[in-house]
Amino acid sequence: MRIYIDESGDLGFSRQSSQYFVIAALIPHDELRIQRCFKKIRQNVMKKSVREIPEFKFNNSLPEVKNRIFKCFAKADLEIAYLYLRKDQVPMKLWDKHQQVYNSMTCSLVASIVSYYHLTTPVEVVIDKSLYGIQRDLFDHDLRDGIQNGIKPCALSAGQIGIRHVDSRSDLCIQAVDFIAGAVHEHCRNYGGAYYPSIEDKVVIGYDYLNDS
Repeated sequence: MRIYIDESGDLGFSRQSSQYFVIAALIPHDELRIQRCFKKIRQNVMKKSVREIPEFKFNNSLPEVKNRIFKCFAKADLEIAYLYLRKDQVPMKLWDKHQQVYNSMTCSLVASIVSYYHLTTPVEVVIDKSLYGIQRDLFDHDLRDGIQNGIKPCALSAGQIGIRHVDSRSDLCIQAVDFIAGAVHEHCRNYGGAYYPSIEDKVVIGYDYLNDS
C-alpha cells in the first residue's frame, strides 16, 4: 500500500497562526485516475495562467480549478484519512517543539491507517520533501518506531515500512493530498466548507488528535 501525506495550516501559536493544523493521507487505489484529474485541468481550462503553473496548490487555485479537481476526486477510487489539531488544546511546553508535534501526529495517523487495513504487507509513505539532514532522519526513525511500537502496534518489520520524500512539483498524488488537506482544514474552520462534502464519503479515518488518538 502507498500512502501520500501532506498538511494544511501551521504549527505556530501567534495571533496570526491558524486555529487548526491538519495532516491528511491519500490512499489511492488507481493513481493514474488521480493524475488524470490534474492533466485534464491543464487541457480543458482556457486560462493560460492555469495551464502553465508549475504546481497545483489548494491555497493558490481558483474556485473553478478546485471545483473540477474535487469533482474528479469524487469519482476516483481512493480513500482518505486525516487528523486535526486544535491549537488551543496544545500545552504551552510544546509550543516551540514543532517538529516533535508534527512527527507525533504523522506517526499517529499512519499507525491508524496500518491498523485500519490490518496491513501485513509492505507500506510506503510518500511525503512532500521539506525535511533535510538530521530532521529527516529523525522523522523517518520516529515514523517507523511509531508504526511498530505506538498505541496501535503492528506486525510490520522496519524493512516493510518504506518512506520516500519527494518534490511535490513532480508528483501529482502529493498535489492531490495537498488539496485534500486544504479541504479538511476548511471543513474544520467552517464546519463544512465548500469542497469537503464532495469527498466526505471517501473518508475512512478522521479524528481530533488530542481527544481521540
